[in-house]
Amino acid sequence: MPVALRALISVAMLAGFYVLAVVQFAAGIALAVWVASVATGFLAAKIGIAVFGATVWAVGYGTWKAIRTKPAEPHGLPLDRATAPHLWATVDELAAVVGTRAPDEIYLVPDVNAAVMERTRLMGLVGGRRYLYIGMPLLQAFTVAQLRSVLAHELGHYSGRHTRLGAVSYRGRIALRRTIGHIGSGNIAGWVFKGYGRLYIMVENSVSRRQELEADLASVRVAGRNAAGSALREVQVLAAAFNFYMNRYVGPGLEAGYMPDDLFAGFGEMLHARADEIAEIRASEPDDEPSVWDTHPPLGVRLAGITAAPESPVAVDERPAAILIPYPDQAGRALQARVLDTAKLTSLPWDQFTTAAASTELQENMDGLLRVLARAVNQPVPHVGVVLDLIEAGRLDEMAAPVFPDATRREARTLFAKPVAALLSLAAVRSGVARWQHSWTGPVTLVDQDGAPLELKDVAELAVDPASLPEARQRLAQRGIDVASAQHVQQRATADKAEFYGGIVNMVVDKERTDVLVLSHGLLLVPGVPRLKMRTAKRRLANWISDGNPRELAADAANRFIPYEEIVAAPLTRKFPLKYELQLHDGQRMEIRWGTETEELGNSSQILGQALASATDT
Repeated sequence: MPVALRALISVAMLAGFYVLAVVQFAAGIALAVWVASVATGFLAAKIGIAVFGATVWAVGYGTWKAIRTKPAEPHGLPLDRATAPHLWATVDELAAVVGTRAPDEIYLVPDVNAAVMERTRLMGLVGGRRYLYIGMPLLQAFTVAQLRSVLAHELGHYSGRHTRLGAVSYRGRIALRRTIGHIGSGNIAGWVFKGYGRLYIMVENSVSRRQELEADLASVRVAGRNAAGSALREVQVLAAAFNFYMNRYVGPGLEAGYMPDDLFAGFGEMLHARADEIAEIRASEPDDEPSVWDTHPPLGVRLAGITAAPESPVAVDERPAAILIPYPDQAGRALQARVLDTAKLTSLPWDQFTTAAASTELQENMDGLLRVLARAVNQPVPHVGVVLDLIEAGRLDEMAAPVFPDATRREARTLFAKPVAALLSLAAVRSGVARWQHSWTGPVTLVDQDGAPLELKDVAELAVDPASLPEARQRLAQRGIDVASAQHVQQRATADKAEFYGGIVNMVVDKERTDVLVLSHGLLLVPGVPRLKMRTAKRRLANWISDGNPRELAADAANRFIPYEEIVAAPLTRKFPLKYELQLHDGQRMEIRWGTETEELGNSSQILGQALASATDT
């Protein structure tokens, strides 16, 4: 698409937003004037304030914020010409082939992607400083030919002048999002802007999809159809593999406060170990169903376009792409130091990292189990040894019932051997007789100090029967497992790893104005603010949710965190206005209801109801 038409569409759509704002402003003023002419002074003032908030304030605040907002600063590990001369020579060559100016800076990033950005002037009509981002996983897994194809695609965006109006489009999206977010859900202005926002995004995405197809032709011209097609497919394969790698191998350790000593080397090892599985993903049929909300065409459509393009007679370079930068392993570690908070994370070799992560996760799970058991027997359960003592005292049924509520008493006794085995595994690790063995092809396994698998299922089955419990104790002693070493660490559930689900401003909790934050692990109650500061209250609630970390908020002594596991019952005693009666395990009762000053973000009241119903199985 020609740059002139691209500019016309983007600028026209953005201008349309401001025209809409002016029209709403004029309509609001007209309405206020009319009300003043037919109503009393107090009523006119009240409606006038409401109109001002719905138009001038909401639209003005959103657009002002958008104008002041700038795209994010360059990120990642910078690679200058002296550091990576071969990479820069390749980029310069490709820029000349596609007919564009080379980027001014190149950054290595931790994503399975490559991207370009340009800081333009005069609404994108005058070019500016250019940036090229290259994902480290691409250098690890691609051939030189495939990487050349991807780089040609990105440089093709420059030659097609696709980046020129990036800042304009960015500000347009920011303006719409901030304006819509600043207008209440019941405000008619919000409906108008939301509809316009959907139209704006549809038009922008349509143009973006066309640009991707144009840039794909640059890939074919530089690298040939085979390299261009394989690179495009491989990006999606690598993205799936990298997400699996981060979620399965890295994420649990990061949450526990650890990091592997070489993040990207681990990804390379996993790719090699799981080559067969990755080949299956690679062989799967590409998606070819388009969507108006996608910024990129479906893979099938793009591959078809590449196949239909004229072939380019170029030599295929099958060397690994990592040769384009010196010392790629060092670059990977340097990038890791930039993207992870190394000051707060303990670096460990992979075997130790896996052991630390698995042990922390098991401890957290067992802490949760021990809390359930403590509530069931109405006494502290400080370690696994006490669980065995309770079984010996004939209290197995009391402990098994809440763990397996749908099972019969006899079934629950048998099933209870599984959580006991997990508790004994924790005791084995804490006693120093067992460790977790890392594997790139399967889950971590519990092994003894010689590396042999450590099975405790048979001991657990003996332990859940008071008659055979003495034999179980004897076997544990023979293996050197001290059941008292598996301590109950977290006596009460916390919001440390919780996620925000929703929020409601100024609910009434036990007659006190309270903001209720719905988390994945419980409810967080924060003292509310007076009616005159409602905008401040909604803004701070939105900021909390946007921050995405309720840990510090829950740690504030002025606030109260109620874990779902501590709620016995939460019946909905009134549907309108909403009212719940909570009963906690410690006997406390709490009333949570909708007040005259209550406002919710999105459908948070529905989320609250679902959370309480799930917590109490009602």
